[in-house]
Amino acid sequence: MSTEHRKHRRFDVALAGELTVGGEPVAVSTSNLSAGGVGVLYELELQDGSEVDVTLFLTQDGIEDPDVEPFETTGVVRWVAPRDDGLFLVGLQFKGLAESQQQQLEHFLVAVDEE
Repeated sequence: MSTEHRKHRRFDVALAGELTVGGEPVAVSTSNLSAGGVGVLYELELQDGSEVDVTLFLTQDGIEDPDVEPFETTGVVRWVAPRDDGLFLVGLQFKGLAESQQQQLEHFLVAVDEE
């Protein structure tokens, strides 16, 4: 039996988002989110190590707050797993978050943890 040791706690949260791959934006949804990365459901297999632009719409109870800007950053593909429904679960590690991005994400995750 193996035990995973992760730097950041994962939260099972389904959010709408967008990946921009090769200049083309594609809608995605999340399976989980942490301060260090995100798992997304994507229609195509991505290459490990490739970089994509990530936009996440941080919603509470499925409602988007018009006063809250989407979370935008670059993600690096760390793993890809095919699913039975034809989609791929893609593990993205956030790259070079600015302090303001870290605060935005941590604020959201604290709110998720309190639910």
